Amino acid sequence: MSYRTLFLLLLLAIISPPLQADDITPEHGKYTQSYQSDWSQLPTGDILTHNDVNQIPFIPIVGENHKANYTFTDLPTVHLSNLHFQVSWNQASSKYQTTLMHFENVDEVILDNISIMNMDSDYRAYHSILIEGADRVIIRNLYLAGTVHSYHLRVEGCAEVLIENVEIAGKQYSGSSFHRLGGGIWINNGNTGGGGIDNTGMSIDHPRLPGWQVIQNCYIHDNTEDDGAGRNQDGILFHAQGHGIVFNNTVENWLRPNADAAMDLGYRRVEPEYQSRILRVERNIVRNATYFKTPGTAPGPNLLYLVNNLMINTQIADYHGGGNDVHYLHNTFIYDPTKSPTHLTFRVTPITKTIARLWDFYGPTYMENNLFYRLDHGFDIIYISASLSQDKYLHFVPNHNVYAVPAVSTDFLTNSSYVPVISTLNDWQQETSYDMQSVVVSPSTVPFADYVNDNYQLTSNPWPTVTDTQTISFNGVLLQVTQDFNGNPSNQTPGAFTAP
Repeated sequence: MSYRTLFLLLLLAIISPPLQADDITPEHGKYTQSYQSDWSQLPTGDILTHNDVNQIPFIPIVGENHKANYTFTDLPTVHLSNLHFQVSWNQASSKYQTTLMHFENVDEVILDNISIMNMDSDYRAYHSILIEGADRVIIRNLYLAGTVHSYHLRVEGCAEVLIENVEIAGKQYSGSSFHRLGGGIWINNGNTGGGGIDNTGMSIDHPRLPGWQVIQNCYIHDNTEDDGAGRNQDGILFHAQGHGIVFNNTVENWLRPNADAAMDLGYRRVEPEYQSRILRVERNIVRNATYFKTPGTAPGPNLLYLVNNLMINTQIADYHGGGNDVHYLHNTFIYDPTKSPTHLTFRVTPITKTIARLWDFYGPTYMENNLFYRLDHGFDIIYISASLSQDKYLHFVPNHNVYAVPAVSTDFLTNSSYVPVISTLNDWQQETSYDMQSVVVSPSTVPFADYVNDNYQLTSNPWPTVTDTQTISFNGVLLQVTQDFNGNPSNQTPGAFTAP
């Protein structure tokens, strides 16, 4: 790109400032202005970031004719804004040839108010935006839609990253009731042993160490159909995350066989400089998604801290180990196929039958002060695959939880043959000494404010003695839970919503 063109783009950015702006506060418990705001007035990601596509002033373009205008290498700063394209490609998918916007070794990348809709149904676009090696990345107010072979937004080997107010939406092609999409957001800090340069899991020449990294106020949705290729794409994928937070995002209708996990969050680097990191995951909604994944075997210590999230019709798939702790505290889990769109119920129903699936797992995972709710019979708390030791469930440590499930048809542990290993809470307590302060209650006793209309606030707390601590300390950092999903002061109510 010529410096004249770059100057014009920078001038456009100055004339048209960002619509909304936040910044990272590099301190646990603070994170961003949005995180520190009044949550009772903060819409969830699906409401805050949902776009009226008819109001976006799209310009149809052929990708090959415009790609050179949006390829930047070895520059101090690039700031793009107010660009809205419907993109078609003439050639087959290629990592660099069919990615519209590519930034390589640019110290600072700022993207604001950009829309890219990929018009080809056959995944010719590889990414919408690819950023490789940057000191600072700020991305806000984006609308990305349609198919991509890999991920719409891929940020690789970058230090400080703030992604906010981004909608990534599936597109209906040829009148189908299903949507095609691709991967959502991938922040890739590498995967030791995963190929690439020096087997780091990255193929870039100028990687930076991860600093503070934030994804907030995003809406990623509707990956329910593909062409049968099985691309294993996630809504939010984090490899070897830095310190930071995944806050107030919604990922929904993210279903196999075309999609994979709503979120895949894992510490995957073994080098010392990638350890001692904490990622907080708070006030997110995951709805109708095959998996919520927590992999990674870094030596640590590292912490994935999941607080005040609402999980509707999804399964935890846990296959992490090493020195990485996963800690769930005050989350609400709902398992109800009627909460899915009618045309997706046949895919959603099987994933409402298990809380956690332990694959190549050796933990530890801690699960406390959570509320699990299922009306229908036939439910498993934990499923263990045939891989690794068959006592690996001993590294999955729950307590102080409320299981609002049909007691007579719920098994606490089943194996790869779906044979009950441990059936009742009492048997589970005797075998493991876990869940000693947990209770199994009838689903009818849960006082949701308005379950039919998806208001999961509790009107009272029938279990005041079940829950425990609101605070944990990890690696010298005190991590507190001071409020619930709706911004109410946190108390001893199980789940993400406190009772009065």
